[in-house]
Parts: sequence; C-alpha cells; structure tokens
Amino acid sequence: MTSWFEPLSARLSNTGLAGLGIRAPFTIPSGIVTTVPSVIARLAREVPSLGFLTTKTLSLAPRPGYREPIIHEYYPGCFVNAVGLANPGASRFRETMQPLLPLAEGKPLFVSIMGQDPEEFLECALVLDCIADAFELNLSCPHVKGVGQGVGSDPGMVRAIIRLLKERIGKPIVPKLSPNLADIAGMARLCADAGADALSLVNTVGPGVATDTDGYPILTNVAGGLSGAGILPVGLKAVREAAAVVDVPIIASGGIASVAHVRAYYQAGASLFAVGSALAGMSTSELVTFFAVLERDLELAPEERSGRVVTPRPPLTAYRKSLIVANEGIGDNMFRLRLEAGPSCDPGRFFFLRLPGEGEKPFSPADDEGPEYLVRKVGPFTAAMEALKPGNEISMRGPYGKGFPEPRPGRRLVLVGGGTGVAPLMLAARRWPDRISRAFFGFSKEVNPAFRAEIMTLIPQAQVVIDPPGAVGEVTRALIEDMATAPDLYEECQAFLCGPGPMMDLASNVLRTTVPSNAIFIAREDIMRCGIGVCGSCGTRGGLRSCVDGPVMPPEE
Repeated sequence: MTSWFEPLSARLSNTGLAGLGIRAPFTIPSGIVTTVPSVIARLAREVPSLGFLTTKTLSLAPRPGYREPIIHEYYPGCFVNAVGLANPGASRFRETMQPLLPLAEGKPLFVSIMGQDPEEFLECALVLDCIADAFELNLSCPHVKGVGQGVGSDPGMVRAIIRLLKERIGKPIVPKLSPNLADIAGMARLCADAGADALSLVNTVGPGVATDTDGYPILTNVAGGLSGAGILPVGLKAVREAAAVVDVPIIASGGIASVAHVRAYYQAGASLFAVGSALAGMSTSELVTFFAVLERDLELAPEERSGRVVTPRPPLTAYRKSLIVANEGIGDNMFRLRLEAGPSCDPGRFFFLRLPGEGEKPFSPADDEGPEYLVRKVGPFTAAMEALKPGNEISMRGPYGKGFPEPRPGRRLVLVGGGTGVAPLMLAARRWPDRISRAFFGFSKEVNPAFRAEIMTLIPQAQVVIDPPGAVGEVTRALIEDMATAPDLYEECQAFLCGPGPMMDLASNVLRTTVPSNAIFIAREDIMRCGIGVCGSCGTRGGLRSCVDGPVMPPEE
C-alpha cells in the first residue's frame, strides 16, 4: 500500500487480525451492497482498496425479512432502513459462496452471523466455518426482537458468546456493537477481555421512523435503523471512547463519505474503515472509481485533493403522488393501471409504486405519457393494487436504472417479451415505432381481445402467443421459425428482451446463433428491494446489481 497506510500493518501486526493478510484498509459493512456471493467476488477482484469483504448477517434458518419499502433516504445522505436480517440461511449461503473462494488476491472474508444465545451463534459459525476467515458477530441490529442489539446489550450474554466461539472456533472474532449502548466503552472493554480480536463500530442508530408528506410511516416495519451522514458524529464518538480503553483493531463505520471522514476516524483510533450508505445509487463502475479516488486523496496534500467524493444530490427515494385514472383487467390475474401523471422514462428503466401501509414493488411503464403499468396479481401488495379505483392515490419514486440503448443507425429492432415484461418493450415500440421489425410476446394465459388488438395496433409485426405453465417454449419456437426465414434481418438487428429469466436465457441463446452478443439487451426481472444498489438482493450471476448496473444488460455468459 501507499505511505499513508504504512501504519496499517504495524497496527495489525500484534493483533488477532495479523494472520489474515489484510493489505488495504477498506471494506463495505455487513448488509450493504456485498450481500450475495457473486457481488462479493466481483468487488474483491475490481476494487483494490477493499482489504477484506464482509457478508450480510447470516442465520441458521432462512429469514424472509420485511416487505418493501425497506429503506428510505429522508434527507440527502441520510437513510432509515429495516431489512429484517433477510438472508438465505447459513447452509445455502455456504453452498453458493464456496465455489467462488478464495477471493481475489487472497482477500479474507469476514462472515457476519447472528443468534439468540451462545449456542446458536456457535452452531451458525460451525456451518460457515469452511468459508470464513473471521466472524463478525451481529450484536447491534436495532429493530429485530430477540437478536442483534437485544443480545448485544446483555453483558453476560456477550461475554458468553465470545468465550464460546474463541474456545471452539480457531478464527478471529469481531463483535459489532450498537451506538445505542449506554456505556459503549464498558462493552468494548468487556469484549476485549473476553477474547475479541477486533471491534466493529458502529451499526445503525435508533430505530427511528420516517414518514411521508401525509404522516404515514414509509417503512413496512415502521421503525428502522438510521445510517449515513447523520450518524457520523455518533460513530466518531463511539470509536473514540472504545479506542481509549481497548488495544484491539477497530473497524469504523457510520457516515464515511470522504477522505476527511476517513482521517477523522483514523485520528479517533480506527484502523480499518467500512463505507456503506455513501455507495447508494452507484453502479459497479462508479463504486470502483469512488474507492480509487478515496485512496488517492488520502495520499495527497489538502490543496491537491478532489474535494467531496459524494456530491450533493436530491434524496434517491423521494416520492411523488399521482392519481389512478383507470384500472382494467387485461387477462387472468393481470391488469393495467393508468395514472394521471408521472415523469418521463426511457424504455427499460423502472419505478417503485407504493401504497402506504401495503408496501411497494418495482415496475417498468408500458407508456410514460399518461403513464400505465402492467401488473400481475401474485401477492398481498399486487392484490391491493388490483383493488384501486379511479381517484385513488398512489406514490411513486424513480426512475431508476439503465434502459435500452438508442437503436444503432441502420439496425432494426426485434422485441421478445413475456408476461408483464412486455411493458418496457411496448414503451420501446412507442419510442422508436419506425425501427421495429419483429416482436414476439408470450403470456401464460390468454389476454383479452382488446389488449391483444392494442398490441397489434402498436406493433403490427407482433406475434402474440400463449406459453402455458409447464409447457413453455412457444415464444422461442416462433422466434426460431422466423429466424430461419429471415437470417439476414437477424444478422443486422438489435434485440431487446424482457421477461421471466428462463425464457430470456433460452431466447438469448437462440438469438446469439445469429445476432451478435453486443446487439442483444435484456431488461432483467431480478428481485429488487431498494432500487438504489444498497441491499444487493438483485445481484446477478456475474456479480453486478440489476438496479444500478441494469436492469438492461447484455446477456451474461
């Protein structure tokens, strides 16, 4: 590392972290961005400044967590979130992480675990031991009963957990403490005396409640932990108090967004630094640049630095209201909402639609003038949407992500869609009506004649087919037959796809026999919970995040 970090090796040399080979000072805190194995592996390769990677908190059994909304930016750079410790469970995570190890350059993996008592922490650690270089103990989540802060505020319990893991697990143990503790210095000393190899300070503050303009709580869980710029002074205070009484490395987090914040935590006594909320909204390439600039600025004189790394901007999750103009069925369990107003949107980008007290989900518009959305009823939130009547209010935030590119000169468009994935392709047809050569749309059940006629009027070249559950393939079959009759067209086209993953994989594989891969673009329908790149739930096989790196992407190999 460069000269500013020379003290890092000295600070770690006589500690329990010395054997891990940490060569760079940064990580991303548990539960932010690096929450799925593919993203962890990719960022380990692409971000040299990440000296180690940290998983999301894992439990013995899978946890669904809370329904969306799970995060809200109530003031620029300030967030409230309640994910509910959602995770696939220790065994499943181990199965998907293990093939990706070791991480690039031998970077260590800190595995965050939770439990209600010492025995559950130990059992979870034993399941994950084969992939972990160190264990972070979640003693600090402020909004899930019976775990996290509920355990971490009990000195006897904390002491027992650390001692049991130190006795049974031959790897570094790093308790993560809550800033809500009345005596954080006392708890830090207790952890160190019990054998902790390092401390992670701090988790989110609170919990607190964020409300919309009508006073309704935004988060489905109502209360959530506070993170980001607003908790920087709290984090600095906690690190300073802990560093005064313990002689173990401290991993600092809480509001870090610039070189000045890193230096402040360093002066307070931290050795390693976790950057989280500042990464909101950043694509993977932007995140790589962020850390490169952060590291470079630490080596420069003040007058040579780039200045603020995170520039001021409006909140990423600001809502606006609209009224329902029409709600009409277009097929079995499928309906269309028309709104009074909404911002313009490039085809393939998406909005979150929210009903207070019911939740929110992402949707791509089929039209952004007098906006309309295609919705399939699959759960309680979409059932509540189906019940909306003209004049009812709905909230929306966005648009998010990257849409379909402007068609290249001379290239014709081929559209392939399934179910509600037809929506962004209809918007593409409205945006570039003279460029469409073919369209293949599939639905699991018959749509009503009026909607079918509307599609044919918008795209006269369209083929609308039924792909019944358990017997899918009609869209691909129609595509294969057409490619055989007009190979020259496909050699010179661009293909835009959106629909269920298996259908898109099959269609893109068929297209790639003739269409160049760099001319195929898929609007992915991954599970998106935050829309701003923070929760990481939409991680792709290649380690990108659909909400900020997509959802429109080339096919992944």
